[in-house]
Amino acid sequence: MIVSDKGKNQTVLITGGTSGLGLELVRIFLNKGFNVVTTGRQKINFDGFEDRFSLYNVDFSDLRQVALVTSRICREHSVSIIVNNAGILSPPEYIETIDGLESSFQINFLAHLLINNIILAGIIDGRLIRIASVTSPLYRFADINPDFRSGSAGYRASRSYSSSKLYLAMLCQMLAYRCRELNLHCFSYDPGTFSSGIYRIQKRWFRMMYRVAAPFMRSPVKVATALAELLLEDNFINGKIYDCRKRGRSIPEIDQFRKASFIESCYALIDPFLL
Repeated sequence: MIVSDKGKNQTVLITGGTSGLGLELVRIFLNKGFNVVTTGRQKINFDGFEDRFSLYNVDFSDLRQVALVTSRICREHSVSIIVNNAGILSPPEYIETIDGLESSFQINFLAHLLINNIILAGIIDGRLIRIASVTSPLYRFADINPDFRSGSAGYRASRSYSSSKLYLAMLCQMLAYRCRELNLHCFSYDPGTFSSGIYRIQKRWFRMMYRVAAPFMRSPVKVATALAELLLEDNFINGKIYDCRKRGRSIPEIDQFRKASFIESCYALIDPFLL
């Protein structure tokens, strides 16, 4: 195996790096010479890369745990690239997190907002920070629906998932606003439909249909390769959403008052955990 030294002395953090797209990104960045830090709930090993690979087990449904693990990552590593990748396909029934929030809102989006803010708060050397957030084609059909504690009566899985991915696409704008003094380059990535294990918490009939369709979808290798190239070419425009063909588009227009109110609500939820 030929390993590049392009990423020598650089560290990339990939959330959800133990399966699917995240796992392929881990392999790509290790082979390019990067130090790779990943979060996940499974155990994985990379023989021959033990000195450059670190795995931190963390449950994104527990914001206190997310904050503690992220702070530990900051103490042990100097991160220069962040890939916000971890996520779930919204479960068929309403599930509440330890923090009393709807699960896909917290796991797909809010935990990442917390992670990014903790890392960026510790940047004092002026280095360039590149951030990519993995969204979904469904962000285009979403709107701001701040029903973080809606309960089962107001819950719809499709709306919850698409909204969480819109919020993740908005993450760049949130960070740019709160971290204006930093050298921050940030974009979102729409991978399209590809084969992954995101269906694992769905009902049995859905899992069966997904397995039948998976061989006809894009492979996570191709999707991960395109994302890594975007990050490393550094030709992206801040705040844009890019697809596998590196075509950029803008985030859907949202009423500025509603957007500002939503952002303030999100920061109110994570502020107690910003150590």
